[in-house]
Amino acid sequence: MDIWERLEEKFGRSSKKMLVAKTIFKYGLRIDDKGQIFLGDIKIPYTSIAKPLGVDRRTVKETVFEILGDNILKDFFKNLEPAGPFLRRVSRILNYRCIAVEVFEDRPGILAKVSGALAKRDVNVVQVIAEDPNLVENPKLYVIVKGEPPGEAISEILREPNTKSVTIT
Repeated sequence: MDIWERLEEKFGRSSKKMLVAKTIFKYGLRIDDKGQIFLGDIKIPYTSIAKPLGVDRRTVKETVFEILGDNILKDFFKNLEPAGPFLRRVSRILNYRCIAVEVFEDRPGILAKVSGALAKRDVNVVQVIAEDPNLVENPKLYVIVKGEPPGEAISEILREPNTKSVTIT
């Protein structure tokens, strides 16, 4: 059973608790044995998660303690780590560009195709972020590159049959 099946089994009947669990996962927040939530070493109060989600802080607390009551989920959330800064919105400030690739369906190979098209043209990749289709409705692959990506590389990526769209910012 994968982690998504486990979460569905645990919180499938409670959309609010599922939202809390997915949000904790999305941001790489860690839960310790006492039920405290951390971003790295920074403690995050329940209310800081509850307010933007439109749920009560007790819902966050109940979700956390239900996670701690399940050995698999407990091990997973105790060891979760944030992935670091996402450069998408600051790429131009750094003289980078962000290539966002959306595909028709989630299947292996898009990262290899995109990085291959860029590597053939000596484009330096600075960062890659792939959105999880379990968390995002229309997931994208974000590839941050130094300078302007060559048009031939973008054309090659667009020729891939599974590529739905390519956006450069």
